[in-house]
Amino acid sequence: MDIKLVVFDLDGTLVGAPMNFEEIKERLRGRLEKEGVPKKLIGDLTPMYETLIKISQATGIDFNKLHSFLVELEVERAKESYLFEGSRDLLKLLRKSGIKIALMTRSSRKATEYVLKKHGIEEFFDLVVTRDDVAPEDVKPNPGHLKKILDHFNIPPTKVFVVGDHGYDLIPAKKLGCISVLITSNESGRMSFKVEEEANFEVANVKEAIELFKRLLRTYVVVPAYNEEKTIGDVLEDLLQYFKKEEIVVINDGSKDRTREIAEGKGVVVLNHLVNRGLGGALGTGIRYALLKGAELIITFDADGQHLIEDALRVMKLVAEGKADFAVGSRLKGDISAMPFVKRFGNFVLDFITAIFARKYVTDSQSGLRCLNKECASKIKITCDRYAVSSELIIEASKHGCRIVEVPIKAVYTEYAKKKGTNIIEGVKIAFNLLLDRMR
Repeated sequence: MDIKLVVFDLDGTLVGAPMNFEEIKERLRGRLEKEGVPKKLIGDLTPMYETLIKISQATGIDFNKLHSFLVELEVERAKESYLFEGSRDLLKLLRKSGIKIALMTRSSRKATEYVLKKHGIEEFFDLVVTRDDVAPEDVKPNPGHLKKILDHFNIPPTKVFVVGDHGYDLIPAKKLGCISVLITSNESGRMSFKVEEEANFEVANVKEAIELFKRLLRTYVVVPAYNEEKTIGDVLEDLLQYFKKEEIVVINDGSKDRTREIAEGKGVVVLNHLVNRGLGGALGTGIRYALLKGAELIITFDADGQHLIEDALRVMKLVAEGKADFAVGSRLKGDISAMPFVKRFGNFVLDFITAIFARKYVTDSQSGLRCLNKECASKIKITCDRYAVSSELIIEASKHGCRIVEVPIKAVYTEYAKKKGTNIIEGVKIAFNLLLDRMR
C-alpha cells in the first residue's frame, strides 16, 4: 500500500503506566474539591481536559491553574511509564520504509516530551502535536487535531494511517478519510471510558501491528483486463488512491482496444498477453508476478468498474490481520438490489457446484474481488483458463486448508458491467470444465 504517513496516539498505543486514568481522575477530583469546586460541577470528569474548561468558565477560576493540576498528574504518571513490547521495532520499521511518523496526543506537551525522552523515541517523530498545540475545539476526537498534521505534511488522507487504542483516535481518522488501525488489548494507558467506532484494521497489540504493516507494505493488486478501455482508467485512479503504481498489476489479456495504452498512461505495471487467454490465464500471470515480487498479500480486482475501492479495503482486512488466508467479497451478502436476477440465479447454481468440489459453500464463488496471503496463493495451482478459475481458486484454497472467509460487498452494475462476466452458457461451461478438471 502507498503509506506516506503514520500518525500514532501515545498513551495506550505506544506506552503504558501503572497509574491508570481512573486514578488520575480521583486525584484531580480531590485537588478541585480543595479549590472549592462543587462536586456537581466536577461530575465524573469525562473527559478531564474539556471538563476543566467548563469548570473554569462556570466558576471564574483561572483555567491555567486548573490545568496545571492535570499536567502535574500526567508528568507524575509519565515518570513510571514504559514502552509496550514492539513499539520501538514498529517505529524502526516505518522509518526504514521511508514513511513519515507523527504523534497526536491528548496529553500535555510537558508530559509528552518527558515520555518521549525517557524512552529515547523522540527522534522517530517528524511532528508531535499535543493538546497544548491546538485550540480546545480542535483536540481529538475533533478533526482539527489531525488536520493540523495533514496540513503540515500536505499528504492525501488516503495515504495516511492513524494508529490508536480508542474511539477518540478513530473518529477524526474517519472524518478526514484516513485509514485507521485499532490496538485492542493494551489496557494500560487506555482512556477510562469507551467510544464504539469501527477501524479499518484491528490488532491485539503492537507486535501484531508490526506484522500488519509488513503485509500492507507488500500488497499487490492484480487487475485482469480484456477490452476495458471504457472503465480501466477510472478503476486505476481509484486504486492509485491507496496503492503504489508498482503494486498495481494490469494483465492486458490480448485486448484489441486502448486498454493497454490507458493502463500504461497511468504508470502502473502492465503485463501483456499476445492473445486472449481468458480470466484464468490473466489471473495466473498476475498472481505469479506478484509472488515473484515478494507480495505478502494479493488482491484481485475487476477492471469493469463493478467494485468499490472501499470494499477492497474491507475484503483485505481479515487477511491483513492474519485471521484468514483467503477472503472473498460476497455480493450476495451485501446489497444485491442492483444485481440482475439472471446473475443471481447463475451465481447460486455455480456456488452449489463449487461447494461440491470444494466441500465448502461460498455464497459468491464468482466474485472478482478477493484477497489471498502469500502462503495460500503459493499453494494454488491454476489450470482453468477462463471463468471457471473463480471456482477453481476456492476449490484449490479449500483443498490446501486455507482459511476462507466471506466479506459483504456492494457491486456496481452499470449497463456496461451487466454485459460482462458469467452468463448461463458460461455457467454450463464452468461446470463442465470443473468436472473435467476433477477427473484428471
